[in-house]
Amino acid sequence: MGFSFDYIEKNVAGRSGKTMSSTATEKAQEERGIFECFAQVAGLVVRPESITQPDPPDILCEIDGLGQVGFELVQLDDQLELQRMKYLGRGPEFWEDTLREMPRDVAERHRAAQINVAFDATANQARRREALKLIAEALSERPEGSEGTLFEKMPEGLESAELRCFRTVTHGPLMREVSGFSVRFEPGRVAPVGIDLERIQSKIDRYTKGWGMRAELLAYARWGMPFSDQAHEAPRFLASRFPGGIFERGWIFELTSRRIVACAPLGR
Repeated sequence: MGFSFDYIEKNVAGRSGKTMSSTATEKAQEERGIFECFAQVAGLVVRPESITQPDPPDILCEIDGLGQVGFELVQLDDQLELQRMKYLGRGPEFWEDTLREMPRDVAERHRAAQINVAFDATANQARRREALKLIAEALSERPEGSEGTLFEKMPEGLESAELRCFRTVTHGPLMREVSGFSVRFEPGRVAPVGIDLERIQSKIDRYTKGWGMRAELLAYARWGMPFSDQAHEAPRFLASRFPGGIFERGWIFELTSRRIVACAPLGR
């Protein structure tokens, strides 16, 4: 089977400006690409000509040894958080550009400083750069060793900006981007990024009537399970829920690393 992984990556940030029909078509194409990538990694022998997308299920196909199987897909990571993550790796670059314009005496005064910054997930590059310039201006008005929030009213594109000082920091001011996004990982627990395993349970609860064929649930994360405890808990999480509802088996798939994180029950 062939799939366009580039197509999947290019559509991480959303589908603004599209009509409803074109958005639905893109979503269907994207889901097929995700499924084909998953099936290849999982070792499922799918007959390509059998794949249809009746919705529900998202994918209907013939698999050697299993016959006709319907797959429902669910995305575990939050779309807005993914947009924020697009810029996460470029934060140091943006901050270095800002530091080059910062007066030397201001930089020296805050050599032990670290600014913890949380951007609005929808903030584009221009807004981020402008917000960092405003942070630099705020530093110029602060004395050495000061701490606390930098703004009474946050500039556009910023959710928070907190100034901290550390004796171990000698080459500041540093900028550390953090996420203000928090979702449930398990009941009573919170993950610091947008990975929500409870979306799996929501899908199980949603479907109460079968589709007339074997049903499986494919949960996927675009950027993977970023913290080891999430990856370690995933098999137990699935095992406690599958078989569940109409679904005989559940999967968790990391799209970017093309890795099966968990499958339950095994050997079905």
